[in-house]
Amino acid sequence: MNVFLKTALLVFFSVSVFAQSDMLLYNFDAIAQSLRVNPATPQKTRIWVGLPVVSGVQLHYDNNSFELEDIFATGTDVNANKDAWIMSLDDDSRVNLNQTLDVLGVGFRSFGGFVSLGVYQQADLNTSLPAEFLKLINFGNTIEENKNVSTTDFDFESMARTNYYVGFQKEVNDKLTLGANFKYIIGQTNTYTERVNATITTTDSSALYIETDILVRSAGLGSLEDYFNNRSTFSNAVFTGNNGFGIDLGAHYKISEKWDASASIVDLGFINWQENNKDYISNGTFLFDGADVDFSNDDPISSFDNVLDSLKEAFDFYEETGNSYKRNLSTKAFFAVNYHINKRHTFGALYHATFWDGYVQNDFGVNYQGRIADPFNIMVSYSVIGGIYNNIGLGIMGKLGPIQLYLMSDNAFHILYYNKLRATNIRFGINITLYDKKEKKVKKKKKEES
Repeated sequence: MNVFLKTALLVFFSVSVFAQSDMLLYNFDAIAQSLRVNPATPQKTRIWVGLPVVSGVQLHYDNNSFELEDIFATGTDVNANKDAWIMSLDDDSRVNLNQTLDVLGVGFRSFGGFVSLGVYQQADLNTSLPAEFLKLINFGNTIEENKNVSTTDFDFESMARTNYYVGFQKEVNDKLTLGANFKYIIGQTNTYTERVNATITTTDSSALYIETDILVRSAGLGSLEDYFNNRSTFSNAVFTGNNGFGIDLGAHYKISEKWDASASIVDLGFINWQENNKDYISNGTFLFDGADVDFSNDDPISSFDNVLDSLKEAFDFYEETGNSYKRNLSTKAFFAVNYHINKRHTFGALYHATFWDGYVQNDFGVNYQGRIADPFNIMVSYSVIGGIYNNIGLGIMGKLGPIQLYLMSDNAFHILYYNKLRATNIRFGINITLYDKKEKKVKKKKKEES
């Protein structure tokens, strides 16, 4: 149970120290990784090969409730800032983390279309922040005596998986292109809150009266723990018995010489979690005397441990061997419209939605795509991500012969000013690319004419 509680508390109190939206990647057709978010994106290359491990590294973070500066601003009382942040939380407060790592990727023209295949690892963490619950845990009955709070809609899920995919893209005619990625998935770990029914009532003393009916389900944590404790091999932790399938679908339509539109739906699928299943259950009536989290001391980890011990004792979680279960993937949908001024300059607009356990996050953006020179592309965007408005994105791609390097972020400037960071996405990698002979001839002809 400590594994789950530590993860949850780190999310609640310190997640912004670490840094999936793919607003910039979707229209960045200069790199083959754009097939990840729309398998119908027209490809400019004849062959591409992603260098193992370094072809695609991506980190995403968004948090709509606070900036790092709100808590750790120089010259302020850290604990007072923490209290003020907790008081500002509401029912829409959330945190999302996502990381992907391309293990291997390759794409080539064949079978009258474009084929791609590869392997990438992915980890996600999505959580709501139960505002009233956190206020009572932090302040006790100092806010209001005899206050009653019921928590039923707290959502938490973390998942790590490896995706093995085969994709195919086909030009149906001179206007319409369709594409799909088919994925076989091996899940490493999963933890989620299936049921959180908790009623907390303040008392005349400083204690809280708590009634609970909570079920947290997990799979794979035992395999991971065995690996870190040198009780099993790396392959046992990666190649588990938790299997699933997924599919990405996309379409690209050329409306006219100037306009095109595209749409995709990504991660339609599921994983059957059936290895190392454990349930963590709290069912009863308890008294909680409170827990003090002190950010100002030199040992915040010790403070977290004290909180963990207090919560574990108060909620009296116990562990049982769990049954297998199925979890759907967090599905994403994209829709974009682009206006091409000419072959080198394009303006676009994009809508992106993420669906998770009945919750929908809506993102919007506009972007400019430019080919400054044949081996150099740039993309600039403005996005609203999870209700966060100050996201200026920047993407660049450069080629040195067949070597293609790229770097992009949906919130490029706040990476430098991390103290004000609420949302960002950074992606970088190296590919080997070979272009169509037809395109090479066009480039050569243009050079001769100039």
